[in-house]
Amino acid sequence: MQKTLFIKISIIAGLCLIFAIGLNLFSAVIYERQSYADSVVAEIAEQHVNPQEIITPFIAIPTTITPACVVNTEDKTTKCAASYSMLATVFASQTAASQNLTVSTDTYQRGIYHATSYNGEIKFDQRYALSQTTQDLNGLDVDAINSTADPSSNPVNTAINPNGISTEKVVTHWNDAKLIIPVSDLRGVATLPTVTINKQSIKAMYPQRPMLKGLTYVEVALPQSVLAQLKLSALTPQNAVNPADASFNSQSLNSKSIKPIEILIDLPLSGISNLNTVPTGQNFELAMRSNWHAPNFIGKALPNAKTFSPKGFDANWQNQYLTVANNQAISQCLGTPNNQCTVTSTAFLNNDSYAYNSEAAIAVADAAVTNGSNTGLSNVSLNSFGVSFAEPNDVYLQTERTMKYALLLILVSFGTFFLFEIIKSNRIHPIQYLLVGCALLVFYVLLLPLAEQIAFWQAYAIAASACVGLIGWYTYYVLGGMKRAAIFTTVLAGLYAAFYGILTTEDLNLLLGAVFCFVLLACVMVMTRKIDWYKIA
Repeated sequence: MQKTLFIKISIIAGLCLIFAIGLNLFSAVIYERQSYADSVVAEIAEQHVNPQEIITPFIAIPTTITPACVVNTEDKTTKCAASYSMLATVFASQTAASQNLTVSTDTYQRGIYHATSYNGEIKFDQRYALSQTTQDLNGLDVDAINSTADPSSNPVNTAINPNGISTEKVVTHWNDAKLIIPVSDLRGVATLPTVTINKQSIKAMYPQRPMLKGLTYVEVALPQSVLAQLKLSALTPQNAVNPADASFNSQSLNSKSIKPIEILIDLPLSGISNLNTVPTGQNFELAMRSNWHAPNFIGKALPNAKTFSPKGFDANWQNQYLTVANNQAISQCLGTPNNQCTVTSTAFLNNDSYAYNSEAAIAVADAAVTNGSNTGLSNVSLNSFGVSFAEPNDVYLQTERTMKYALLLILVSFGTFFLFEIIKSNRIHPIQYLLVGCALLVFYVLLLPLAEQIAFWQAYAIAASACVGLIGWYTYYVLGGMKRAAIFTTVLAGLYAAFYGILTTEDLNLLLGAVFCFVLLACVMVMTRKIDWYKIA
């Protein structure tokens, strides 16, 4: 007698193992479909527009450096290094950025697949308090106005030391100074923005001769009045031409009330999947508003404040450390001789890695300067933060999560059949167990293709109703009565409903799943508490 029971349990366990293998094979189908969907999104990004990364605008000033000549004390020979170019940077003392985005899944589609895209207005309200940025311009000359001037003809910093060797010469090409507005994919900028500088409207342009390596950007030529302000802020005792100018110190320069530069930028922007922002300057604030109701905040900093509503979300960022680190990294990178440093973007479809270390990068740059290298930094990735507009009801993720409860569903169904055999003395053939298990697997076969066409909850309801109906009809004949079939059908429908409830509570699904398993085990123990397993034939 006990042998018969053991054989029955072994058959049920064997069937469960077979179905577990089948579920594993179907998981591979889910991964394959998801991989294909990702490849379609990547193709859309390649053909239309990528995820975007915006670096807060800043001012770049081209400079030519002629190093001082070096005398060999042994053979009295003189070596003079070749001139090289670099960029001086001026960052805003205060930036208030706002991003108003409309997110949609209907813009870019390929059959049943689509990419989540966004478009909107990006605004920067910047203030350059030049009396506070004298250190950024320290070392630049104030007389080299002609941007095409020959560095050797510049009288600034060309003094002769007592040994008859010329000192380092600096030529600042003020007329080539530009406001830089970096955008990782300019295909997403439908129209070039009009920038307001000190209430003067200037049209942004694509760079004819790019100054920055590794960055795509639009630039704005600075008016002469702004150049005069920059020159005045660069006037320090170290680069004063007139000896009388040496009487100026930092306090006297501040007291001259250098007028700040006010810049307003209104940038139309579109992209897909996510948007990153790189903060720069002394004080940076970002306010984002979107109609997307399920954002995923990414990058090096979370919002300081965020609110959600049925109409979308609002989020605000302010992080002084990342801003200062980015200032240092950009200054070090653009300050490398002959533009040998590349600023790379972190605007990828996958934003899992933000591995930039500003301290290490700056240490490399300092070591390069100390060793006399002309390369310095080779690659810099900046700190950023932003939003990924991921779909909250991703069908592949939801289907995968649903399958985690598949084996439990099969075990409960087989266990219910087995209890009917024990308690009601119904004899159920292993083939009937097999057919019911196959019907349970068909649920997942129906769920995935339906979810790719309609909403996930609708696909779940249709697939569950079809399988419950089929199994309920079949159990009417297997269990030999309407009452028993109704009990089994109700249990099965309750399981599907409970599993869907667990899936929709993302934060509590593990807790609810554990409670559900405990309740299920308790019910089985209560139902079988009076069974004498030694007497079961």
